[in-house]
Amino acid sequence: MINKKKLSALLLSGAMLMSMSTSVFAQGVPTIREGTEGHPATATIKKNFEFSEGIATPQVTFKFTATSSTPDAPTATITDISYTDGENAGNITDGKYTISKNTAISFGEFPHAGLYEYTVKETNEHGTGITYDTNEYKVHVYVANGKDKPYVKTITSENNNEKKPIIFTNTYKKDASLIIEKNTTGELADKTKDFDFTIIFTKSATSDDKIFTGKIGNETVTCEAGVEQTFKLHDKEQLVFNNLPAGTRYVVKEKGIPSDGYTPSVTVIENDVTTVNGIKGNETDDLSSSTNGTNLVGEKTNKVTFVNTHNDTPITGIIINNSPFILMISFAVLGFGALAIIKRRKTIR
Repeated sequence: MINKKKLSALLLSGAMLMSMSTSVFAQGVPTIREGTEGHPATATIKKNFEFSEGIATPQVTFKFTATSSTPDAPTATITDISYTDGENAGNITDGKYTISKNTAISFGEFPHAGLYEYTVKETNEHGTGITYDTNEYKVHVYVANGKDKPYVKTITSENNNEKKPIIFTNTYKKDASLIIEKNTTGELADKTKDFDFTIIFTKSATSDDKIFTGKIGNETVTCEAGVEQTFKLHDKEQLVFNNLPAGTRYVVKEKGIPSDGYTPSVTVIENDVTTVNGIKGNETDDLSSSTNGTNLVGEKTNKVTFVNTHNDTPITGIIINNSPFILMISFAVLGFGALAIIKRRKTIR
């Protein structure tokens, strides 16, 4: 006869086995939602729409299809998800916005109880700059008999044989440009003088591009994200970057030259907004486009203008250098004048 301790141990072991079996079954069946006859299960689809900082929400509509592989399965439809121009994108996380919205799969009437299978995917509408999600989800709809008619009891989903909720993620990308310009002012400013610069880029959160090519006239300047690049500009020259991914960040600096006679200043426009306005530097230290962090390349105007003002010396040197001779001539004239007056007085007498 089994004693109480052994019986307790057996009961505990059995409970653990049942718990483990239930856990394994739950892990193996990716349930979207359970339902009842009064409230049948529904299938939700989540849309994540991503784009980098410096870009406004575009107008776009995403569509989906649900195709059944089960004979006599009812038609399934999915409501579109739309975004409007300039729609509030919320907060930036790691350099990008993500606007999430939900839709649902609607089923017609099921003819009888049983398992119905559908394939759910996103429709590629070939929208400009949009990367479409190519994932496909197998959706299993379990229909049970109700009092009056069949109802959806359970819906499960999987992707690549793994349990997953239905989520489609899209990325919107847009190209932008950046201009770095040099101007010199002052009556004695050397318009041919080259000034030294450095620039370093940080890639956009939504782009894999790491190489950026700019032009100074016909000269090519190639930059790599995270690597400092040098270049030179003189008066009225520009370094122009076209086709930069919006959301790219950068810092550009003009190298200081002690006693070169020029005082530098910088103005920065980021995505049509002036963020640095004529900040002055000095001859010795480097002058940066950003005093704290980096600058943004947005979808609108992006420009950095460095102005070097020559510290002109008043043109008075000729007068100062010749003053002794002028004084001598003045004294001589006065002397001759005095002699002439004295001689005239003597003649009169």
